[in-house]
Amino acid sequence: MPNARPRGRRPGTTDTRSEILDAARELFAARGYEKASMRAIAARAKVDPSLIVHYFASKEGLLSEALALPIDPRAVLAAGLADVPDEKVGEELVRVVLGVWEKPAVRSRLLSLLRTGMSHERAMAVLRATLQRTVVAAVARLVDDDSAQMRAELVAAQMAGLAMARYVVQLPSVASASVDDLAVLIGPSVQHYLTTPM
Repeated sequence: MPNARPRGRRPGTTDTRSEILDAARELFAARGYEKASMRAIAARAKVDPSLIVHYFASKEGLLSEALALPIDPRAVLAAGLADVPDEKVGEELVRVVLGVWEKPAVRSRLLSLLRTGMSHERAMAVLRATLQRTVVAAVARLVDDDSAQMRAELVAAQMAGLAMARYVVQLPSVASASVDDLAVLIGPSVQHYLTTPM
């Protein structure tokens, strides 16, 4: 039968894994974790569903990789805060974080992470673990006392609220302000979280 179509899964290529991840990110953000089925993700990626199991073991494994940050917070903060005087770290941290969000491709990924994380309890748990392991851990390295975890979480909460106001809700004054103006206004609060005795 010369016209018979090949059976079985499509062979994986070097791009198959990233195609599945891209499809998963799109559907998780659009439909939520629970409603984005593995079959729908496979159809979007134009692959056999068995390839999802092959590359990611399970839907939860796929979710974990889909919720990976597009940047390395530790490297970003280390580069952005190098040689910054101690009393200016809060202000510069705001500037560095907003600088990351200002990049359209990165912002798109971060917004997708937020939408996915808020779509389902399991997705939120995975996102929380990702942020604790990356963002909070990177900020905690800036503090040298027993309250590093609490301080880092307060900074993360401040920056998450700012990002929501500027890029999601788009409150007019916050959305239109310059990064430098926001850094000057919000930096002292971040500095307070990092340095005030607890």
